Amino acid sequence: MIFPSTRSHSTRLIILIAVVVSSLLIIAACGNSDDENPASKNEGPVILADGTHATQTPLPIADEPAAVPDGLQIVWETYSILLREYVIPEHIDPDVLAEAAVIGMLDALDDRYTAYISPSTFQINQDGFQGNFGGIGAQVEASPDRNGVIITKPLPNTPAEKAGIKAGDRILAVDGEDASGWSVLEAVNKIRGEKGTDVVLTVEHVGSLDPVDITITRDTIDDPSVTVIDVADTDYGRIRISQFTAETPKEVREGVQQLIDDGAKGIILDLRGNPGGLLSSTVDVASEFLSDGLVTYEVDSRGDREEWKVKKGGHFPDIPLVTLVDNFSASGSEVLTGALQDHGRTVAIGTNTYGKGSVNLLRGLSNGGGVYLTIGRWFTPNGRMIEEIGIEPDVVVEFDQESGSGLNSQTATGGDPQIQAAIKQLDFQLGEVSVAP
Repeated sequence: MIFPSTRSHSTRLIILIAVVVSSLLIIAACGNSDDENPASKNEGPVILADGTHATQTPLPIADEPAAVPDGLQIVWETYSILLREYVIPEHIDPDVLAEAAVIGMLDALDDRYTAYISPSTFQINQDGFQGNFGGIGAQVEASPDRNGVIITKPLPNTPAEKAGIKAGDRILAVDGEDASGWSVLEAVNKIRGEKGTDVVLTVEHVGSLDPVDITITRDTIDDPSVTVIDVADTDYGRIRISQFTAETPKEVREGVQQLIDDGAKGIILDLRGNPGGLLSSTVDVASEFLSDGLVTYEVDSRGDREEWKVKKGGHFPDIPLVTLVDNFSASGSEVLTGALQDHGRTVAIGTNTYGKGSVNLLRGLSNGGGVYLTIGRWFTPNGRMIEEIGIEPDVVVEFDQESGSGLNSQTATGGDPQIQAAIKQLDFQLGEVSVAP
């Protein structure tokens, strides 16, 4: 998922999801401090997501707030009736009823990226954007069927990996609490905690229908967004991007330059398992390999289009480039891959990506909670929609997750068919061998 970043075009903070989560038991959302929240201007309990407030004073239905849309009139009517007539008035808690109304409205949209965020989980720790945070060390994404959340990648040498967590595992419950219908935000806040404390995950492993309880001791997670790897016995280097943080563009630029200085003639850009991150960082990374044109564009609920263009001054517009993707490459990694494909700058190798191309925003409510909702769709420069479709690789190469290479290793090359395919592609591009396309 793409995490919030400040836009030069607009003051709003946006999230593109990725999972992931983007997904690391990392942060997947942030509040919108620049946009005015209408709900915060009023007093009393929230009854509707648009900021309309109910009163605890019994009133006739005719006195309903004028701001209530016709289609939502029955919400106010029901509340008013309860206040006047319910047999156990002390059971009427406006805050509880309001939350239930909001949850019901959002659930009715059947959108896995739109959810109510309770006050207890609204305050999201931002440490994940800095590359160091407390947790178990795994990237997560919303489940398409809303049955728990999906592990997109356990980080190497973290509590999650050591406990046997694998990419594709499904978290069904956290400390006995059912995770059905959870957003990524809820999952992140339930699983993260203080270093040294335990969390019990009910996990359905890939290929198994029998859930198991796994106790994991939380630890401080240090995950550099970029890993620079020399590809043995070749003239190529591999840049592994695990997520898009504020430091990623700088790390990519320095990493590629380091590989070139060491004699690399081509670059393998490894985006497998990458859930996304900051959109601004995604654009900046794309701009390192492109000369001009679009990186992506957004279409919002009104049909308005907003473009994100290549930034001038990229350092590597000509170096041969191959990109690795898989079914856990989401959001920002899909935006980057799609842009490089449309500009003819890369050959994408691997499997079809996740299909997280929605733009999401977290709006605060007056009760301290928030609404996390889809507000737009992302498209590649040539107009390909990412949401629910993903990015199709130019060369399909399957990968056995159980082999221990690729997704679950930062450095493995031997036995990784996707890296081997990338090497052959770079050989072909550089004219060092003659192979069929």
